[in-house]
Amino acid sequence: MNVSELARKLRITTAELLEKLPELGFDIGRRAIKIDANLVDKIIVAFEADQRKKRLLNDQAQVTEVKLNSAAATVKPLEKIVKIPEVIIVKDFAEKLNLPVTKIIAELIKNGIMSSLNERIDFTTATIIGEDLGYKVEHLSEEETAEIKAEDTSEKLKAILKRSEGKNAIARPPVVVVMGHVDHGKTKLLDAIRQTNVVAGESGGITQHIGAYQATERNRLITFLDTPGHEAFKSMRSRGSKIADLAIIVVAADDGLKPQTLEVINLAQRENLPFVVAINKIDKPGADVERVKKELAEINLLPEDWGGKTICASISAKEKKGINELLDMVLLVADMEELKADPHIPAIGTIIESHIDKGEGPVATVLIQAGTLHVGDLIIVGEVGGKIKALKDFTGQEVKAAGPSMPVKILGLKSIPIVGDILEVSSDLKKIKELTKKTGYKKEIQAAVTAPVSAEKEDEAASVPALKVVVKSDVLGSQEAIVEALNKYQDPEVKLSLVKKGLGNVTDVDVLDASATGAVILAFRVNSFPSAEDLAHDKGVEVLFFDIIYRLLEEVEARLKKLLKPEIIRTELGKVQVLAIFKTEKKEMIVGGKILEGRIVPGTKAKVLRAGEFITLGNLTEVRSGKQIVAEALKGESSGLKFVGEPVIQENDVLEIYQEEVKDRQLKKL
Repeated sequence: MNVSELARKLRITTAELLEKLPELGFDIGRRAIKIDANLVDKIIVAFEADQRKKRLLNDQAQVTEVKLNSAAATVKPLEKIVKIPEVIIVKDFAEKLNLPVTKIIAELIKNGIMSSLNERIDFTTATIIGEDLGYKVEHLSEEETAEIKAEDTSEKLKAILKRSEGKNAIARPPVVVVMGHVDHGKTKLLDAIRQTNVVAGESGGITQHIGAYQATERNRLITFLDTPGHEAFKSMRSRGSKIADLAIIVVAADDGLKPQTLEVINLAQRENLPFVVAINKIDKPGADVERVKKELAEINLLPEDWGGKTICASISAKEKKGINELLDMVLLVADMEELKADPHIPAIGTIIESHIDKGEGPVATVLIQAGTLHVGDLIIVGEVGGKIKALKDFTGQEVKAAGPSMPVKILGLKSIPIVGDILEVSSDLKKIKELTKKTGYKKEIQAAVTAPVSAEKEDEAASVPALKVVVKSDVLGSQEAIVEALNKYQDPEVKLSLVKKGLGNVTDVDVLDASATGAVILAFRVNSFPSAEDLAHDKGVEVLFFDIIYRLLEEVEARLKKLLKPEIIRTELGKVQVLAIFKTEKKEMIVGGKILEGRIVPGTKAKVLRAGEFITLGNLTEVRSGKQIVAEALKGESSGLKFVGEPVIQENDVLEIYQEEVKDRQLKKL
């Protein structure tokens, strides 16, 4: 489309349009005559959004002026004051304001912020939302913040557990978390300990969820937490360390310390978690136990046999060598910790996994940390209530009760609890009924959270290419890990937008949400309903299925890279003054000239300048010296040139010769 025609459409002059285009983010020169048809609609949308913004600012300025001219005495300050920390969870903010959480979420959506009741917002956002609702929001003092932290879930759990270590406390099995870098053999180690093939049940041999298992060594029970080693599961590894008594950090003897190994070591040290280093794969060629010990010493973890305090055990999980010695070390460290709990009090524990089972409904895995959980107990887990209908151990067998340090799957919850929530046995039937009623409005909240992004919000981001995704996963732990990994893609030239996240199979609603926003559905370890498949086909919505998280991330990264504009590297080569025109055709010319500077080679770009002004652009396809075709001509030489492009070159024009190299951009991540 001609620039003048587009200017008439927008009711401005051509000069105004050309001046405005760079402000709107369009790289179009001020001497342009035509505009790519693909850009016309985007320019119109961006221009109208800019005009709306100007009108809004103008209206606001007028309102402000009226307010300033009115009597100052009539302006009343906000009387309701609430104090919050730097970051606050949405549902906690609603409680502070004494308002329904749905109202807070609706207000957030009005401001273009998609957030659920359990997600966090910063102080600035909370201040804006609070003032819109008639509240003045202030910062908590350091002392007040410290008091709130003391009431945090983990602190509450510690306080209850401390009380359970009374005179009735008895020794309990240690809870051991197994951590380390991906593919260093953590699950193989558990396989060797438990004599079961866990690896065969995991996609690609990589653990996708946190799991809890029990094994017997020297007639003593040990509870093991298997945490994933892939980078994306950082939050799950962190959670595993906080509920464990000690850790086994697995390091491959042929690979040494890796970034995730260092991360889990730092995590254990930060949590004051005792640990044993298991140097695995000693059976492999290239295994070097001493090199691993040297790397440990370099980060101030001197092995015991080198005169330090770091316990190391050399093992081969594949060959089942050194396993008993490792477990002896684990029990020794556990004995030093003097682990005890009272099994006679009402049960308390931490949720380590939750999901919806097609046949069983909402289920969760809980690690009992004190007391005993029985079938028939009434329980409260965060914002979820229920009654224990069945308990299953890690082998899937039903049990009647679960004591301290025992992981158990619970059935009977009314909805999915949040991973990390505390489970408590309660006799408060009234509170449990209230929590059950709240399950109804959670669906309303979910519907609000997954509402399409407003048109105005889309207008603002129109100039930035975006990949929109809907994430469906089997369990909350996977969802957390995927969302955390997706949030790391922070490139200013491309946007990753999470339209919706949820658990369970892909439904018709998911497809409609994806269709309305132009999103791709990422289904992790779930299927889709037949009706959803048909609807996706009709609507042209892509549904991609994955069993391994790094393959999901690879697909996302590949799609984001396609949206990035390639980097064009320009190299100036030389200049030629045109002295003669030998031949002129419809799309090419043959000219002769003298090289003023640099050099010229065929297969390059040529910019035509006349009296310093740009005329046209073309390609230099052939260079001749006399009648010979040459690969290069240098400064001071005279050459014949074949120019492909608009045939408008005249004598005394100057050709600027340069090369362009197209280079793929690297996606920026946090």
